[in-house]
Amino acid sequence: MTKPLLMCFDFDQTIVQENTDVVACNLLPKDQIEATKVLYSNCNRSWTIYMRKIFELLHSCGINREAIENNINSTPATSGFEELLKNLHSHNCEIIIISDANSIFIEGWLNHHKLNHTVTKIFTNPSWFDDKGLLNIKEYHYQDWCQLSEQNLCKGYVLENYIKERAAEGVHFDKIGYAGDGRNDYCPILKLSEKDLAFPREGYSIMKCLKKSESDNIVKAEIIPWKTGADIWHSLCTKINL
Repeated sequence: MTKPLLMCFDFDQTIVQENTDVVACNLLPKDQIEATKVLYSNCNRSWTIYMRKIFELLHSCGINREAIENNINSTPATSGFEELLKNLHSHNCEIIIISDANSIFIEGWLNHHKLNHTVTKIFTNPSWFDDKGLLNIKEYHYQDWCQLSEQNLCKGYVLENYIKERAAEGVHFDKIGYAGDGRNDYCPILKLSEKDLAFPREGYSIMKCLKKSESDNIVKAEIIPWKTGADIWHSLCTKINL
């Protein structure tokens, strides 16, 4: 079976307008928020370790599961993205999410917005609430082969493996698309071929990464900057027979 498109998305500041980790952090009392500013450097500059500490702080401050989930679920989608996901799904395109957020936030948000049916698979840091109501988070994996990526998640590796797994299952794609906003979205964009489509978000750090490598011609995919989900959908409709 051949599908017209495998569309891969980042989550924070791509599908949703804000960084959901920051949304959670902002639930802390103001004096605690100030204290977290030095916490990141004390966590070996590991975002996952940092968020583990944030979740512990939330728990110690009495901020419960309901408060956390309600705030995450009320985070607005980036303009046009709810329609984009629905349109892609209805046109037989396969959608995956590769994100350095966590499973509770992503799955909860998709379910709340009735979009979970549009996404085939989510690759992110596993998370769960324990019996005491503490939100736990575990690294997706540990990697030491990609200097462009965080130690706990190489998105390019995940994307390549997924394409191979689907091919082994008899599912192939005419094109691969990737949309993201951050520096850790640069690696998967480098994995795309000449026929594929890279969608960096305008005004975000991914654009700086692409600008730096412009003269090297190491990005093979067509680069299509975007501001809204409608921009991506319009571009896809002109590039693919949807």
